[in-house]
Amino acid sequence: MFQEYYDAARLGRALEIEAPKKSKTGSLDNLSERFIDWMQDRVMSGNLSKLTLSSRTTGLNQACDTLDPDGDRMGTLSADLPIEAFQHIVDGFGVKTGAADTCLKALRAAYTWGKTRGFPKHSAVFEAKSGHKSKGGALQWDANDIGKYLSTHGPGSMARLWFCLAYDSHGRIGDMHRLGRENEVMHGDDRYLEWQPSKKGSAFVSIPFGEMLAAELEHHDERDTYLVTEAGAPFASSGALDNKVRKWIIEAGLCVDATDADGEPIYVGKGKRKIVKKVATRSQHGIRKGVAAMMANSGASEFEIMASFGWTEAKTAAIYTKKFARRGSAASASKRMASAAEACKSTKGVPRPVPRGTPSD
Repeated sequence: MFQEYYDAARLGRALEIEAPKKSKTGSLDNLSERFIDWMQDRVMSGNLSKLTLSSRTTGLNQACDTLDPDGDRMGTLSADLPIEAFQHIVDGFGVKTGAADTCLKALRAAYTWGKTRGFPKHSAVFEAKSGHKSKGGALQWDANDIGKYLSTHGPGSMARLWFCLAYDSHGRIGDMHRLGRENEVMHGDDRYLEWQPSKKGSAFVSIPFGEMLAAELEHHDERDTYLVTEAGAPFASSGALDNKVRKWIIEAGLCVDATDADGEPIYVGKGKRKIVKKVATRSQHGIRKGVAAMMANSGASEFEIMASFGWTEAKTAAIYTKKFARRGSAASASKRMASAAEACKSTKGVPRPVPRGTPSD
């Protein structure tokens, strides 16, 4: 508050500052504030991601700022709330069930942390339902999507370099803005791209350098990071890059019109510049999912996919390998059935594991 004190001093008066209000002990505000402080310490020590902190903080603030039927903030009430109170918070999100689900997850995390620190041990928050149904997450890019994007963003453009980096590295958006020449390593005569993913618990990634990325880099000057802004500076954060990526995707026509809860179009701009807002339908995570599916379809094992994506648990890779293993088994079974049918036609008999002759006519 330096500026406020300085301005007051210039006017020759003392600055009257109202002391920040402290949350009531045992209230929902108190639980949220203490949990957020604890999470911030964990982020500083490298044991929690900033994205998790941001998501949970947003969810908890939304819960605390929700007004109860009497017009009071829910945060001022006792943390020992009944199921109706939590359902009231969730219902306040209306059709935004995804946001409601995020809020509910943040509350559950806070109460799980708080039950050994003087807060309710058996909170009704674990009984509340958001009503959110997953739509399968990010959409995978298909050949048509890739064709549209690359035809829009030609060689030498930052938009194309992002796609080549995202596709050949199949990394997370949270790591792309910091990758550069220093991540290139030679193992014998082979060039590799190596980095430690920022997501907690991820394994170190070391993969052969992609041909598409290598070819695109020939159109760019050498710099500390592969991806830079129009001013030539590295992106300040993954969020800044993500915003730019959405713009590039929309420019390629991979988007839909934005609508409100009533299905009405959302506009941006004024007067003659007023247009319907566009929402990107593809993302970097969709590239990541598509590459994982392609690897599985090509016969890659769970451990091979794990090494390529920095996963430490086989169950994540199994999401992709099981799908194609079932498809392969079904195809194999169909071929066996077709073979059996042909055998029956030619021999008028039934194929058996052990030959026992063929019945007569």
